[in-house]
Amino acid sequence: MHDSPLLSRPRRTLLASALLLAGLGVQAAELTDMTGRQVQVPDRIDRVFAVAPPVVPLVYAIDPGKLVTLNFPFKPEDAPYVSPAVKDLPIVGRYTGEGLPPNPELLASTHPQLSIAWDMPFIDAKQVEQTFQNLGTPGLFVHLEHLADYPAALELVGKAIGEEARATLLANDIRARMQRVSEAVGSVPEAERKRVYFAEGPEGLFTECNDSFHAEVIELAGGDNVMHCETKAMCGRDKVSLDQVATLDPDVILVDQPKAFQTIKTDAAWSGLRAVREGQVYLVPSKPFNWMGRPPSFMRAVAMEWFANVLYPERFRWDAETEIKDFYSLYLGVKPEVVDVPAILGGK
Repeated sequence: MHDSPLLSRPRRTLLASALLLAGLGVQAAELTDMTGRQVQVPDRIDRVFAVAPPVVPLVYAIDPGKLVTLNFPFKPEDAPYVSPAVKDLPIVGRYTGEGLPPNPELLASTHPQLSIAWDMPFIDAKQVEQTFQNLGTPGLFVHLEHLADYPAALELVGKAIGEEARATLLANDIRARMQRVSEAVGSVPEAERKRVYFAEGPEGLFTECNDSFHAEVIELAGGDNVMHCETKAMCGRDKVSLDQVATLDPDVILVDQPKAFQTIKTDAAWSGLRAVREGQVYLVPSKPFNWMGRPPSFMRAVAMEWFANVLYPERFRWDAETEIKDFYSLYLGVKPEVVDVPAILGGK
């Protein structure tokens, strides 16, 4: 459990929440959030404000109809995989990442009953708690830094919004996927692990240190992120030169943007790299949520499987057509026949 200033929250705030719930004439349950805070939550929640971008897909997977706002727009190509329940939701700002903070008037007009925030060391938790108070909602904090955090986060939120069975199903599914991948690739000797460069940005010359949650999928899949360094800021995206990448000469390059994907595959400046010569350059899927992150989400579970199969097909056998359709059906609620796997994978 992370140390957090939230644990010293004044008792009068909890009392105010209890009085608010009593005034609304609803029963309340006391939940312990993922920072150890005791929170009084109404027994029926239909309207949830996701305070930070990673919380949107978390709630979406459980019940998209509970969301009252979005922190970011979906792209037109995401449409087949996006629930009608969120298509016309207002887009408010964010308290984390890049962009403006939420518009208070717009936010208040959505009348949320519960706010859910992202607990991270870089976040101004006191500012977020003030938002809970301004909105008059109880607020939960969830850890969503690593994929291993998701089962507990799903179970907490599922309990809070009255969707325990659905949340438990997803939580157990993530646990099972992580175990299967770990059993398949966890025993790969360090000296034999595929070395991976994660190319970010339009030129592919931003990246993540190997301790960054933005690149966690690489190590979950049994790979070795060649950038052995310490992340200095939550947003990551450390600048590197092509000479640095060439010196590291990775076995595989994972790319987060289509423009950089084309550049790396076709620009003569990249052609001397082993990964390019051997055709080991892969574009990260992003429909409707990016599989690696930004925002981080449950999609990392399928990303981990896909990339483990890319790195070690002999160890982790995985049929993309079947597995991706099943995953999208379970987590996004879409019919398997709607899922266009070649378009999602984007190519190699």
